Parts: sequence; C-alpha cells; structure tokens
Amino acid sequence: MKISLKDKLNLFRAKDYATKLDGISSFNISFLHDNEFIWHRKMLMEINKIDNIIKKKVFNLPINRNVLVSEVESILNIKKDIICNMFYYGDICISFYVENFSNFILSLFSINKTYDFSLAFTSPDRVIALSDNEYDIYLYYIQK
Repeated sequence: MKISLKDKLNLFRAKDYATKLDGISSFNISFLHDNEFIWHRKMLMEINKIDNIIKKKVFNLPINRNVLVSEVESILNIKKDIICNMFYYGDICISFYVENFSNFILSLFSINKTYDFSLAFTSPDRVIALSDNEYDIYLYYIQK
C-alpha cells in the first residue's frame, strides 16, 4: 500500500499527539476504513450539526476541571482500565488503552487548550463529546 505524504504527515501528527497524553499504557494508530465505526461516526456527525436536537448536559464556565472529569467518569461508569478511540484528522483512528481515565481527560484538556474532545467506545457502543463554546460546555452522551 502506497501512503501519500499527507497521510504520512497525519500519522506522524497523530503519534506525536498520542505520546503527549497521560494515563495511557499504550495506543494504536490506524487508518479508518469505510466499514469501521459507522454508528460512532454517524453519531458524532449528528452532535456536530449546528441545529442538533440531541440531549445534552450544560456546564457554565468557569468550571473546576476535576468536577468536569468526575462527571464524565460517572456518565461513562468507568471502574477500571478501558479502551477508547479518537478520530484524528477524520480518517485516522487512535485507540488508547487507558489506565487512569482522570489523568487521560485532564491531559486532553491541557493539550487541546480547550474542553473540546470526542471519544468512541465499543462494548457497549457509545460516544461522548464535550463542546466548549466559551461560555458553556455541552456534554453529549449517546449509547447504542
């Protein structure tokens, strides 16, 4: 398989991003195929629509980061190590083996310099997305 320079650069960026995150023991980077994560990507597209009608929880800014992390952990019912997926530059998937979810989320906030992120999970299929609009944070959670 011949990889374009653009794809190589995106893979390098994804690896660089993943290595900066805390709370993970390992990660895997791959190209997304059309038949992978179909439901997850569809739900994230629905969330990202300007006029979406998806139920959300709203947090006013400023907010204590630890409170927000605790809320995310509670919604996801994180009790132990977990595997989650992030879609990076649209066609790249980073799969993380997360050992400390709090540290992982806090490092996402620090690296992104915002509260925005979205993650996809399997077993059960679900997505979670935080959207920071400068005044509020919207938390979306959808389970199949």
